[in-house]
Amino acid sequence: MRNYNEMNTLDVSNPAPRCPVVLLLDTSSSMEGAPIDELNKGLKQFLRETAADEAASRSVELEVITFDSSANVAMPFTAIGDVDQNPDPLVADGCTSMGAGIRLALRDLKARRRMYRNSGISSYRPWVVLMTDGGPNDDNWEQAAEEMRVLGENGKIQYIGIEIGDEADHDTMCQILPSQPGPVKLKGLRFKQFFRWLTDSMKSVSASAVSDQDNIRYRGIDDWGEL
Repeated sequence: MRNYNEMNTLDVSNPAPRCPVVLLLDTSSSMEGAPIDELNKGLKQFLRETAADEAASRSVELEVITFDSSANVAMPFTAIGDVDQNPDPLVADGCTSMGAGIRLALRDLKARRRMYRNSGISSYRPWVVLMTDGGPNDDNWEQAAEEMRVLGENGKIQYIGIEIGDEADHDTMCQILPSQPGPVKLKGLRFKQFFRWLTDSMKSVSASAVSDQDNIRYRGIDDWGEL
């Protein structure tokens, strides 16, 4: 993805409440081939379709974090309407530094929420989407994972964990994620279906008042996932 550092600012002239979304994406070597290809296609679809919705384009702010042998912010928080809809493709290589990725997400979510408060901008509950075909193999991942899990359990974030393929470490994912709904297994490589669901969810959030977000009814996951 292109360099967005100069865009990692906050448009205070936009009166819409913001919905920060973090995609935590496994780009380790085991994702090589069809999985990373389909992930890239799904991500491009999400960018295009979410930006096309008037309300979502004003509210959704996206950050993309990848983790392989290290964790990197591929794109810092950027208004979805300003995101390049044809980004450089993600490349699969290396190990699975999931803990480092979660730490980056925690750091940036805290900073972004602080920016909202300091600027007098209201915001929806943040969304965090973790997608992996394995489990963490970096050191000291437990503390960051537990901090994120507790945020999900306490309703401070909307936390979704997606297991890709049959080699995902289900037991560890159950430790990492809130107990409800727990990890969701992606059906095959239905990334496009998942990202369409995510777009629909962002439309629903952006069309609601912040005070009503607990009453939003989201479309079912049967098209792309199973519990």
